[in-house]
Amino acid sequence: MIRLNSFFKSFGYKKVLRSLDILVESGEIVTLIGNNGTGKTTLLRCISTLDSPDDYDVAEIDDYDLRSYSEEVRSRIGYLPHNPPFYPELTGFENLLFWLQMNSVSDADSKARRMLAKVGLISVSDDFSGNYSSGMVQRLGFAIAISHNPTTLLLDEPFTGLDSEGIEIMEKLLKKIKDDGCSVLLVSHDSPSYSDRTLKLDRGGIS
Repeated sequence: MIRLNSFFKSFGYKKVLRSLDILVESGEIVTLIGNNGTGKTTLLRCISTLDSPDDYDVAEIDDYDLRSYSEEVRSRIGYLPHNPPFYPELTGFENLLFWLQMNSVSDADSKARRMLAKVGLISVSDDFSGNYSSGMVQRLGFAIAISHNPTTLLLDEPFTGLDSEGIEIMEKLLKKIKDDGCSVLLVSHDSPSYSDRTLKLDRGGIS
């Protein structure tokens, strides 16, 4: 569950998020829409603890405060950024394996192969990720985001670069993740049909 109350973030004199309130229940997919530059990516980065908010009354993942329990919060979050960063000199398998080992996930080798199969990349798992198309990079990023069974999933424009097959694969996995009780906050220009609610971020708040 994601719970934010009176959440503030600024960069210098620019106030990006102003007294923001958001609640995403377990087993719920919420889509966040808004114009470019309204703070959608900043919000996801703050929730994932990559950026720090200025202030808040409540900011919790599964009742764990973002600041007081940042390590626990990070272990519960899967995050797919808008441009997933990978080591281009490593294969898709090696990138995913490296991430799993860094996070002490057991049986990392077989887990990496299973996740790559789920996102339709098993046939290119031993190709260098630097040669992947943008859609393949998105699939790899999604595999990494869900590979540790997070309770909260943050997705920043996850359908960018995906073909129809890729979209179908991701939608199927998202529905399964939702059914398993994961909280999903999805940034997109359009709200998918299976989204439970759509929120619009405007002038730093929800309108």
